[in-house]
Amino acid sequence: MDQCPKCGEALNGATIVCPHCGATLVQDDRKRRRRSARRTASPSRVSPRRLWTRLLIGLLAVVFFVGTLAAAAYVGIYVGERDRATRREAVLEEHYQAGLVALNEGRYERASAEFQYVLQLEPEHALAQQGLNEARIRLEVKPTPTLEAAQSLADQLLEQAQASYTAEDWVATARTLTQLRSLDPTLEQEVVEGMLFDSLYRAGQAFLAEDRLETGISYLDQAIALRPLDADVVAERNLAAKYLDALSYWGVDWELCIAQFEALYATAPDFKDVTQRLYRAYVEAGDYFAGRGEMCPAEIQYTQALRMFVDASVETSRASAAQTCLIATPVPISGTNPLLTPQPIAGFTTGRLAYPVYNSATGAYDLFALYADGRIIRIAGSADHPSWEWGTGRLVYRDRLSGSLRLILPEEGVPLELQTPAQQAWPTLSPDSQRIAYAVPEADGTWAVTIAVTVGNGEPIRLASGWAPAWGRSGLLAYTGCDDQGQCGIIVDNPDDGVPGGRLTGSESDGAVTWSPDGNMMAYMGNVTGNWDLFLLSPQGGVQQLTTDASDEGLPAWSPDGGKIAFVSNRGGTWALYVMDFATREVQRVLDLGGSMPGWENQRLAWAP
Repeated sequence: MDQCPKCGEALNGATIVCPHCGATLVQDDRKRRRRSARRTASPSRVSPRRLWTRLLIGLLAVVFFVGTLAAAAYVGIYVGERDRATRREAVLEEHYQAGLVALNEGRYERASAEFQYVLQLEPEHALAQQGLNEARIRLEVKPTPTLEAAQSLADQLLEQAQASYTAEDWVATARTLTQLRSLDPTLEQEVVEGMLFDSLYRAGQAFLAEDRLETGISYLDQAIALRPLDADVVAERNLAAKYLDALSYWGVDWELCIAQFEALYATAPDFKDVTQRLYRAYVEAGDYFAGRGEMCPAEIQYTQALRMFVDASVETSRASAAQTCLIATPVPISGTNPLLTPQPIAGFTTGRLAYPVYNSATGAYDLFALYADGRIIRIAGSADHPSWEWGTGRLVYRDRLSGSLRLILPEEGVPLELQTPAQQAWPTLSPDSQRIAYAVPEADGTWAVTIAVTVGNGEPIRLASGWAPAWGRSGLLAYTGCDDQGQCGIIVDNPDDGVPGGRLTGSESDGAVTWSPDGNMMAYMGNVTGNWDLFLLSPQGGVQQLTTDASDEGLPAWSPDGGKIAFVSNRGGTWALYVMDFATREVQRVLDLGGSMPGWENQRLAWAP
């Protein structure tokens, strides 16, 4: 119960004035109530230092909590971005590789779509942009290496074969039909096989009649693979084969050579010059033994020769050998091989192939020639760009030391310097050897195809911008260059008609053209998928891809018989020389070229009979 603060009397209820003394109670009561409330709310006071400490601890707790949340968020974002980047790179690579496969297989619409998708995801993807450009070029430029183009090429070859067959040009017909069967074995199969057999048969007989036995046997053997031959032709073919076998030992192994010719003489003395050959073999063997001081074996060989023909000089040699043999101490014959000969290289069976080999000591290429009998001749050092003169055995090439072109017969080894401007490259002779085409650098750094006469005087004539010219047997000149619209590729031109050449392919990388022996087809190399491949090309249009390996294949050279193509490749990890058979598409490694061929795509191979 409350009391009056003035008189001390007890008060009942909430009164404003004390009923005993009349004192006012309102203000004092309010003060009392406020003091009571303060005592209830704040039982004790907190010092400022302790208050600031509590505030600091609270702030640090808040900062730590926020930092933890931020770090967790960053880690989550980083891991997510990394995973998304990995998935994105995988998608880019998947579609880029799909584009390369489609481009390599000739499906250019699909290739374009794949490369465009890559560029949508990665606009700066340079390889995809290059692939897209190549695909668009191949779509726009005809011919393209598609099934339709290959069929067109086969149709053209069939027409050419029918024309040469009517003209009774059996060799040209056989070559063309062999190419046709490799491209499309189902096209007019019975007609093609009949024409091919007849052409091979007739060509084989003609070569045998001309005493070109090895070539004749080759054609007849190809004919036998198609159909049986009549007995007389088979007998003639077998005699020719035995004759060649005997001849292969001439000057190498006289014992075997004489044995082979003796067997032929016993059964067919009138075949070719078997009788004269056997006689000469006896005499040559006698001379060989006499030269080594082995007079007793020499007397035997001279005696055998005199049994066939009487010859005074041979009789004198026999008598001298016999006299020495009577008084001499017998000396065992140490062997009958007068010289060592190279062994033929598997896969290379015809003609001569000129090729460059990089010399790491000089930093330049040296020029060599491989022969069908296995010989390898070093033609020149610091030299390249070989091209054979058809039918003469001479070779024109670029001498890097003098900067000039030279002409040489490799077996003699004495080069002749041609009077042409300096710094020429890629020389090629016209079919009649009266002119030479080559490329020369111009002031702006580009190349120009130029033609000069090889006989007499005359100023060289600039034909067109371009490089790597190659003259075909038909008189057409192929080279790599660009047309008036700036589109580049292989251009084929008749240099005598005054009309600019026509562009047949659509990439500046297309080059190293080589003509078939008849001049009705070309092979070249191109890089449309990131590596180099080989292609066939018709002067009338039509392209067929020959190789699809992931390695580089290039510098094609057509064989003299039209049945093979030589090329270089780094398949297997090192550079080597390969030969592809047209009929079977089988490829055989012929010769190692070493582990390094810098700038190889600017080199050249050349193959001749």
